[in-house]
Amino acid sequence: MKHTPIDPLHRVSGSKTAWTRVNIAEGVPGVSTPLNWSWWDEANERMIRGAYCDIGVVPRVEIPDIEQVDLRASAIFFGRPALNVDVSRRMADLQPGTSGEALERHYFGAVRPDAPSVPSRRRYPAIALKLPGLWRRVPSLLQSLYEDDHAWWQSMVAPGALDDVEAARSGIEEACRRCERIARPHSALALLAGALIQQVTGVAERVGHPELVLDALGGYDSVEFETLQELLSVRRGELPLDEFLRRRGYQGPRQGEMSSVSWREDSGPVESLLDSLDPNDHRIMEIAAARAREREAAEKKICEGLGPVRRRWARWLFSEAARMLPQRETGKAAMMLCMDVARACARRLGEDFAERGWLETREDIFYLTLEEIEGECPAEARQLVASRRKQREEYERMELPESWVGMVKPLEPEAEVSQGPLEGLGVSPGIAEGSVRLVRDGSGELHPGEILVCETTDPSFAAYFLVAEGVITDIGGAMGHGAIVAREVGIPCVVNTRDATRRLHTGDRVRIDGATGSIEIMDITSVRDDR
Repeated sequence: MKHTPIDPLHRVSGSKTAWTRVNIAEGVPGVSTPLNWSWWDEANERMIRGAYCDIGVVPRVEIPDIEQVDLRASAIFFGRPALNVDVSRRMADLQPGTSGEALERHYFGAVRPDAPSVPSRRRYPAIALKLPGLWRRVPSLLQSLYEDDHAWWQSMVAPGALDDVEAARSGIEEACRRCERIARPHSALALLAGALIQQVTGVAERVGHPELVLDALGGYDSVEFETLQELLSVRRGELPLDEFLRRRGYQGPRQGEMSSVSWREDSGPVESLLDSLDPNDHRIMEIAAARAREREAAEKKICEGLGPVRRRWARWLFSEAARMLPQRETGKAAMMLCMDVARACARRLGEDFAERGWLETREDIFYLTLEEIEGECPAEARQLVASRRKQREEYERMELPESWVGMVKPLEPEAEVSQGPLEGLGVSPGIAEGSVRLVRDGSGELHPGEILVCETTDPSFAAYFLVAEGVITDIGGAMGHGAIVAREVGIPCVVNTRDATRRLHTGDRVRIDGATGSIEIMDITSVRDDR
């Protein structure tokens, strides 16, 4: 058994390693609990490195020791997970069609002048052998695994399924195994989708229409779109809430954090979302049809500017985008199914530990690690829980930058709010104007016509996209959750602003451009009651 660090929520980086919270903050939100990070830590390494191995970029999966922070694909700092940009750069330098510089530009918006880059074609033969087969099978594999995990989730969270504490103990182990089974092809598809988007961007720029890329990448059905349709069906009385929860109850606020409460445990957030929806609103199918037409028009315009050979290439890219991009959300949903089973099992184990007197309450279980709950609870469990809870509370009072180099320093309160232009990455085209509604998680209220402002989004935010006039997030990318859903429902979205939640407040009036990423603050409310 590996040694558990004294502080399981904090690592120390070398002085030159680059880190980013982009993307990973969507999956593992906020300040993690020890149990949650012990679930994700090694899994992230196997997922990311396994995907690169499956593509052929590396010959085998080799995971550095937990102490080798600068060699790890991810790590945690002051309770917040981050991705190692330098590890990803080295992998990108071995791939055709991209580079370490392109990757860093995507994450940081600029390339560090001293960042090492060593492009190489030495892995191209292996990639040529592995990539075609992986490309063909990974979307259907993700769909199959999702369906299997969904049926398993329903059986595991059914009443009485975890009455036996040993069922909970074996269930959390099975949840880990299943999550890693889906995470590896999900990560591989993310890499393939990134290369695909880069090629679509290239052909659009070639014909002088880079603005068409966002239209060409939207309007697909997905698991998220199905959730939106079902929420509206519940609101209209066509689908019982109990049946909706039987299908989608694994979702909920901050669902990538094991200690959070899912919809099946507390339907209150769902009911709040339903109250914000208009039962007479039948726009969802109209929106889907309109976005599909916009996508087809963008594809046609791009193809018209190309010669015969490149036109065939572009059409193939578009057909593959339709096959692959919707499955990005399928993989995430499958991992959240596994997470919710682990959540249920952990709470059952927490009840058992509390009954035995090892812990004070069942929720204390989330302040132990997976290793510590494998067998008998550690003798010093209560002291560990108290110490870690206090440490986590300190971390929650801190703010970290979105990206950094070296050992991260928490932001000083006076340095948290920039005075420069507020802008980000435009990921869903259109212009929207409205009052800001700052939402901390997927359980707050949002009124029709407001601009949703949040740190990042996850599927618990899904219904907001049917109400919001537009969306602004601190963290995110073109293939993140918020960007994908915004394009599906046809509302403007600006992500990766870094500090919108610190600079905007409920009641402020803004105008956003989802193509350029610009945000104009038109009026500032005098009321500051949403902190």
